[in-house]
Order: sequence, then structure tokens, then C-alpha cells
Amino acid sequence: MAKEYADKRIQFVFVYTREAHPGENYPCHENLEQKIDHARAMVKRWGIERSMLVDDLEGTIHHAYGRLPNMSYVIDLGGKILFRAAWTDARIIRVALDQLQFERDQRRQRIRTTPYYMEWLPQRVNDHVKFMEGLLADPGPRAVTEFIDAVTNANGKDAARPIREWWAAKAESQVETPAD
Repeated sequence: MAKEYADKRIQFVFVYTREAHPGENYPCHENLEQKIDHARAMVKRWGIERSMLVDDLEGTIHHAYGRLPNMSYVIDLGGKILFRAAWTDARIIRVALDQLQFERDQRRQRIRTTPYYMEWLPQRVNDHVKFMEGLLADPGPRAVTEFIDAVTNANGKDAARPIREWWAAKAESQVETPAD
């Protein structure tokens, strides 16, 4: 998407704030050098082509912009937040950017635009098995158990039940059976 919008003078920046789900392979950061190494590994693992900034160890940017692990913002040159989402969803970001481009084009034609407030609660695809497999493969098993605990604490046992059952089945399938 960054390449798609580059000719429209829109820059994309990834801000690496913290390990959202630390585990054995990518633990919580103990120093800035380790954090930078994790960010570099992430760029390589996921083929991230846009610029990546690394937040300080205290998480100054993370705290200033909402503390969620996967937020997205569109910020104008003056620092004004034009779009904020609690989850990164490329389709929704594209809708926002297209709207902002439309507004920019209207102003260039000297057509008056007026801001207004809007609330919208779009739904995202949430394939918990794919996500949990990714956690297991990338940060490691500890990240899986901590994520399940976080879902339980935030949303209750019923919300965590499907992933807890998946994790139990996964653990059971990996138990070696004794040879005859």
C-alpha cells in the first residue's frame, strides 16, 4: 500500500513499540540494542519495506498513542490525527486514505469542506487458529499462554474458550506416544 500511495505524497512509517506477545524466541526487551535487533528481525521475517522507527525502551510513543499493539494512524504534516484505528486493517486504511485524498482534491478545486465526527465499528476477520499458529512459530509457546491469559482477563473465560481448547488439542497432539 505504501508504494500505491507514494505518488500521492503519503508516507507510511511502521513504529516498533514493543513485542506484543513476547515469548522464548522474542522476549521482552531488556535494552535498546535488543529492541533494535528484534525490529530488524521483524523487517526481515515479514518483508516490511516501509520505514521503521523504534520506540525507546520506556515506550514513550506507545504510551502517547494508545498502548494497543496494532494501532494505525494517519497524521497530517502539522501533527493532527486525521484517522485512528485500534487495529491495522489495510482495507479500512485504504478507505480512509481515499477519503482524505478526495477531500484534498476538493480543497485544491477551492470547494469548501467541513470536518465532522464519525464513529464506525467495522469487523475484522479473526482467524484465531492462524494467529495462534503464528504466535507459536514466531515468539514461542510462552506467548501463546500469555495471550490466552490476556484474552481471559480482558474478555472472560467464554471468549478465551476456543483458543484455550485449540492450545490443549495442540499440546495433546504433540505428546509423544511410547513405543510398543
